[in-house]
Amino acid sequence: MTKEDAINIMRDPVSISAKGDTEYLNYKLSETDDDAFLGWTSPYYIRLINGKVESYGRTGDFDSTHKNTIQIKTDKDMETQGSSDLYTELRKLKELRDEGVLTEDEYQIQKKRVLSK
Repeated sequence: MTKEDAINIMRDPVSISAKGDTEYLNYKLSETDDDAFLGWTSPYYIRLINGKVESYGRTGDFDSTHKNTIQIKTDKDMETQGSSDLYTELRKLKELRDEGVLTEDEYQIQKKRVLSK
């Protein structure tokens, strides 16, 4: 599917970001009709490589090294999480911001969440 096909289906994105031959169409979508009525949205992305849709989804759905959209942690996971994990998570957030996957506001919110753990 081409970029034009994706835009025809999804309509105009909120923003477009690019790095090299990778381009992201950034959307704000509501999960339900109630969410839409209340104005609640979630970020959604379409990743294009060389003008063709390569993948789509939420933050973390594109690369197995990033956090998945839904993450379930057990108490054991929480106990073993150390400062190196904190550093890794902050680096990943910065990469997502630098790649344009996260806006500056989204980055700051996620950074505060990580630091409050």
